[in-house]
Amino acid sequence: MNAMLHAEIYCLCFVAISILLFWTDRNGIHSYVELCLSRLLGCFLIYYALGFFFVLFTEITIIDAWLSLAYICKTLQHLTLIMGVFTWAAYSAALIRDGSLVKKRYSLKSILLTFPVLPPIVLPFINLQTHQLFFIDDAANYIRGPWYDWELIYLFVFSAIPAVVLLIHSNRESGAMARFNLRVSATFPLCLFAGWALNFLNQLPPALSGIIMLALLLLFMGSMMQQVSIDSLTQVNNRQNLLEFLTQKLKNHNKDVYLLMMDMDDFKNINDDYGHVEGDRALVSASSSIKSACGSFVPRPYIARFGGDEFIVIVEADDEDDISVLTDSIAENLSHYSEDLPYELSMSIGVAKHHDGQTPKELIHEADQLLYDVKEKKKS
Repeated sequence: MNAMLHAEIYCLCFVAISILLFWTDRNGIHSYVELCLSRLLGCFLIYYALGFFFVLFTEITIIDAWLSLAYICKTLQHLTLIMGVFTWAAYSAALIRDGSLVKKRYSLKSILLTFPVLPPIVLPFINLQTHQLFFIDDAANYIRGPWYDWELIYLFVFSAIPAVVLLIHSNRESGAMARFNLRVSATFPLCLFAGWALNFLNQLPPALSGIIMLALLLLFMGSMMQQVSIDSLTQVNNRQNLLEFLTQKLKNHNKDVYLLMMDMDDFKNINDDYGHVEGDRALVSASSSIKSACGSFVPRPYIARFGGDEFIVIVEADDEDDISVLTDSIAENLSHYSEDLPYELSMSIGVAKHHDGQTPKELIHEADQLLYDVKEKKKS
């Protein structure tokens, strides 16, 4: 009965991960974040498949000749768990790659240097000789060794560092959906710790596997919820999310609210002369320039694609000097991105300050009129 329960848990987790992976790939991979999520799901898909075969070889059909296969399955399962944690670290780094917190000391590379990858990866291989990580006796009983707890503690500490960075960064996010996704993603180490604790205290059926499944479901849900509000090409907020955010922001803000309406200069000529593929590349470069310029502001400005080649940035600032710094930074970043392009990127920006009683649509209309004035001055 216990063996069948173990097998069923692994099977259910395998099927659930397969469905999540199917929907992730079906929706298409539009960003590095989504690619990391797909790889993370793939790692644990293998993890659960190996767990099922291990149970099959040791608890359901016990054959002496298959014990060596059981060792291989469990060794590979430990390795896929380790690789899954490392992939989650890459996923967390991708989530915050556009923020000012992504400095050298917070990069994935620096994390891996601080906590070397080699020790946890080597442990399963050394265990084939030492049996300090786990052991399978002649009766096909799986016995955890003293290194098992240290391995999971190591992985918990490793994953806790990017989790803390995610939480810090979430406090800087202005968008509620992005903030929610960062905080949900930061729960992964807690799930890892909870699974280890349940196994350690009560020796429950694969509690770690079940709780990791819960963590993956949370990651998937957070990612899908955010994708609904994200423009797939530029990876900034879409127009629908913009209107919802602006409505709430005008009701609750600590500083003056400024709305920047931006329009790319000569974008039609880029499409006509170089094609729509190059036009998409220009839009991505423009959004990257805006995100990079907004990274140093606290709270981080809200960025959205309003439509076509128009972007909107919503900023809380003390005065217009802060806005001037932001617009200058955007222009400088656009110039930097233009170095690798066969054309020059530039944007016209209309800046409107919110006044009491002004509705979101009125604020957008005012910024749009100011943008029109700026573009007319450039033509004259």
